[in-house]
Amino acid sequence: MAISKGMPLELYNSLTGKKEEFKPIRSGKVGIYTCGPTVYNYAHIGNLRAYLFADILRRTLEYNGYKVTQIMNITDVGHLTSDADEGDDKMVKALRREGKPLTLDAMKEVADTYTKAVVDDLKALNIELPNEMPRASGHITEDIELVGALEKKGFAYKTRDGLYFEVAKFPAYGTRGRFKLGELKEGARVAVNPEKRSPRDFALWKFSGTALGFESPWGRGFPGWHIECSAMSRKYLGQPFDIHTGGIDHIPVHHQNEIAQSEAAYGAPLANYWMHNEFVNVGEAKMAKSEENFITLKTLREKGIHPLAYRYYLLQSHYRSPVNFSWEAFEAAQTGYLKLLSAFSRLGKDSTPAKKNEETNNDLNTPSLLAHLWELVKEKRREEILDADRILGLDIENQATLLMKKTVIPEKIKNLLAAREDARKAKDFKTADEIRVQIEQAGFTVQDSDTGSGLSAR
Repeated sequence: MAISKGMPLELYNSLTGKKEEFKPIRSGKVGIYTCGPTVYNYAHIGNLRAYLFADILRRTLEYNGYKVTQIMNITDVGHLTSDADEGDDKMVKALRREGKPLTLDAMKEVADTYTKAVVDDLKALNIELPNEMPRASGHITEDIELVGALEKKGFAYKTRDGLYFEVAKFPAYGTRGRFKLGELKEGARVAVNPEKRSPRDFALWKFSGTALGFESPWGRGFPGWHIECSAMSRKYLGQPFDIHTGGIDHIPVHHQNEIAQSEAAYGAPLANYWMHNEFVNVGEAKMAKSEENFITLKTLREKGIHPLAYRYYLLQSHYRSPVNFSWEAFEAAQTGYLKLLSAFSRLGKDSTPAKKNEETNNDLNTPSLLAHLWELVKEKRREEILDADRILGLDIENQATLLMKKTVIPEKIKNLLAAREDARKAKDFKTADEIRVQIEQAGFTVQDSDTGSGLSAR
């Protein structure tokens, strides 16, 4: 596909704090690095929003004719229980929770289990799988190389528990766009470490103090969480690459630290565009595993919510707007999604060529595209609906077919629906309501829309 010559693609760049026209490093090609999961537990639906947002970005770029290479890491070692460089590694925490021995083999077993679960969730949400999903445990050599480069240039110093990056030697730290920093004091969210030269200094390599860990020039241990993303993104995409994505919670610490260590080591930007999605909130707080207020895709399914209805729910809001969890909102989204499938299933073949749709070129504006999609449904423009779905990823054609196959409608009910439609056209609403009651007593729900009436099983 040729690159679109229509409306330019504009993206909000957290690095500059404004929307910018997207310009790739290499013509026609885009490299994206997506901060992926730490596989010590199941992903919750807040985590999944980050991967859905990255999927919309990728689909929009591909729709505009770019060849995209997307990398999403799997963190299976080196992620501490907080951003404070203190506490147990999250994978060690999982081993203890599940009663497994503290070995690398057991850690791999845990990682395999939860990595498969993440991939299953991505598929259920119709998210295009990244081109590569590299594991942190498989890139220790790259981590050591990067830490060594920082040490050689004087950015690293050693303490009893590890190697740290000295933030004071990187003056650009916390000076860009939304990456500006607030006040930070030891004893608040950062644990006191008398050997650290500054509260903001962060771990590059942590000593394990046990037989568990990887050998390095500095001692047995694990790479710092931040170093892994810098090393893997550079290996697979080069430095700089085009776009780095993640949740907004990564901005003040993780992404700040990635930028500092990568630029300090190699004298070049890590990525040109940094993009972040907002939270899924539960009450006043974000959904988080650490808060034990998280809900998985499996939970939604158990409540009768289709995974793609959750996708539909998220697409109704801009990725930079927070959304609030509620079962009522999910059920309303499911009703809307099923109505969409039902309406599409009644459309005949459309020979009209699809017009190019650029609704999401304005910073991935999915609410606008979704509203436009419903206009296309009313106008019965089947091919343009499918064209819009290349970006939205609601799998409309396949899911509509599956819905019809699952809903076996007896001939008697079909005749009642036709009679009701005739009554509505004749404005005999009393008869139409009486027929509706008969249909619902038979176990079916009537769905009225501007394109006509349809049925679904109750």
